[in-house]
Amino acid sequence: MSPAPAWRVAVVAALPQTAPPLVEAVRRLGHTVPVVIGWRRPRAWPGHLLGEHDLPSGVDLVLPHTTAAVGGLLRAYAVDMAVSYGYPRRLPADAVHAPRHGIANCHPSALPAYRGPNPVGWAVRDGREAIGVTWHRMDEELDNGTVLAAAGMPLLSEDWSFTHVNDRVLSVALPLLPTVLDRLAADDPGDAQTGGPPSWAGFFEADYATIDWTRPAHQVHDQVRAWNIAGHHPRLDGPVGVIEGRPWKVRRTSLTAPGHGVGRRVECADGPVWVTAADPLTVR
Repeated sequence: MSPAPAWRVAVVAALPQTAPPLVEAVRRLGHTVPVVIGWRRPRAWPGHLLGEHDLPSGVDLVLPHTTAAVGGLLRAYAVDMAVSYGYPRRLPADAVHAPRHGIANCHPSALPAYRGPNPVGWAVRDGREAIGVTWHRMDEELDNGTVLAAAGMPLLSEDWSFTHVNDRVLSVALPLLPTVLDRLAADDPGDAQTGGPPSWAGFFEADYATIDWTRPAHQVHDQVRAWNIAGHHPRLDGPVGVIEGRPWKVRRTSLTAPGHGVGRRVECADGPVWVTAADPLTVR
């Protein structure tokens, strides 16, 4: 029996939490990763983006000035296929069709629900107790392509950060890679997205950046969790709540009393919530 073929697979990812695990997973399957397509840091971005030191030797990191260059880069590296997760820009058609067998993107929702840049934040906002993890063929429209593999994942009460949720999504997504790469290599068209009409999970609107303490306590609690999980917002920083006449950037809350002397109790529509981490804001 002849060994399975080895493919040249590009990784398209911008964060050190996502690109290295994808590279390692592809290499463990016996394939080559010649390049990671990253993203140049905008001045307003507060977090750490991928650097050369995050990748193993033998893997190039390329940071294109614009997504218009991505297609040419993928062709220059002569990749058979690519895998993408968490890339902050929509790739143009030229890039999508550059690899010989296409690009698979991982999206943390059960598509077509919660298409867009903020799927887990909206799932938390909507009170969901689980999300999907979907690998789909990338096409010209955002999160629109056919499904190659999918699984489910519970949302946990300890899911409080963008990074923590990303780690959990990857733990579900990476075991699906053998199926994903096999289907790409076979030019399998994939399965239609099913399960209802598409929904959009964009960045949170300005109104949701302000906490209304007259709402039920669990909605306030989920609002704080949703903003933490949503990660960087290009224009807004929330949620902000006024406590005793002073605005605070609220970072953590609890629906149960956290212990003597810990947290600040705030009354909501149906009971209290405890603010356990917050930063004071300067009133201009």
